[in-house]
Amino acid sequence: MDEALAEYTKAIESNPNLVEAYYGRGAVYLEQDKLEEAAIDFRKAIDINPNYIDAHKKLAETFIKIGAPDDEFQKRVKAIENNPENPLTYVDLGVFFHKLEKDIDAIEQYKKALELDPKNPYIMFNLGVGYLDMGLYGDAETVFEKAIGINPSYDNAHYNLAIALHKQGKVDETIKELNKTLEVNPKYSDAYVVFGLISINEKKFEEAIAHYNKAMEINPDNLDARYQRAIVFALQNRYDEALAENMAVLEKNPKYVNAAYNIGVIYHRMDRLDKAMEWYDKITKKIDPLYEDAYYNRAQIYSMKGDHSKAYSDYISYSYITKWRTGKDPAVVYKQDEIKDMFQKSIPTLKGQTREQGIEVKSN
Repeated sequence: MDEALAEYTKAIESNPNLVEAYYGRGAVYLEQDKLEEAAIDFRKAIDINPNYIDAHKKLAETFIKIGAPDDEFQKRVKAIENNPENPLTYVDLGVFFHKLEKDIDAIEQYKKALELDPKNPYIMFNLGVGYLDMGLYGDAETVFEKAIGINPSYDNAHYNLAIALHKQGKVDETIKELNKTLEVNPKYSDAYVVFGLISINEKKFEEAIAHYNKAMEINPDNLDARYQRAIVFALQNRYDEALAENMAVLEKNPKYVNAAYNIGVIYHRMDRLDKAMEWYDKITKKIDPLYEDAYYNRAQIYSMKGDHSKAYSDYISYSYITKWRTGKDPAVVYKQDEIKDMFQKSIPTLKGQTREQGIEVKSN
């Protein structure tokens, strides 16, 4: 099954509009009971070819396995048809789209809900999260500010506004909003995670660790805090501690791909190339076949070992995925006879991350 997933993914990398590849990968995910992933791929197949009957059937089968006796999409559409003046029916459909990573469709539904209830801060919040997921940080900032203007004690809105500001490099304003978040909710663990990120950017590593410790004191299961603390340990060359922290994250969440990637990077930096290769393989074959940086770093190791053919193959995979995600080719696309020279001065970097608080469905 894993090999089939890898082959379907390669086909998608080669042609992002290859409907049969999405259908095939969805079928494998369905066999593996990875139901959310299956639903996303069947939806993608239907987006490309709305008349793809088998994809519609498989999507319905997926929803049945999820536990929904009816087609979840149709159920929400019917709710809107039956009660078109109820803004929460549009929010419900928006959340459904959001979970399938159809952010543009989700945003459209949240906007319709706001037309019916323009003073609802919770609908504004969902719209703001949609903008964050789309990378529209200025729009997200505006929406979260409106939500806070209506409900100043809305802790999630303050926090997500801080995220939008942080993404735009507005450090002082970010700190102000994080403090407001903690004024409203002193137990808001994730606020300390972002404080830690700011400290890392300023090279204040011990201060960053103190913030992450505080986050985990409030919430021992805050995996983002543990993950970011591992980054600080790695930056301080405390590699054994960094590896242990990332492994602890993966014990709680085996799909936390950035933790797996950073384990590979740490082994890479320690010149333990076989171990690094083992983790890059695990990412590309089991955790996330579209994680482009794992292909790039594995290509470097192949090149260092003199296997320039495999290095080139991995670099091409990296290039395809990068273009699929961004719509653009990497800055340079090398030829096979040039690949042996491109990695000589390349040092893999650790992967950091900041998460926004998730979507909500609430009324006034």
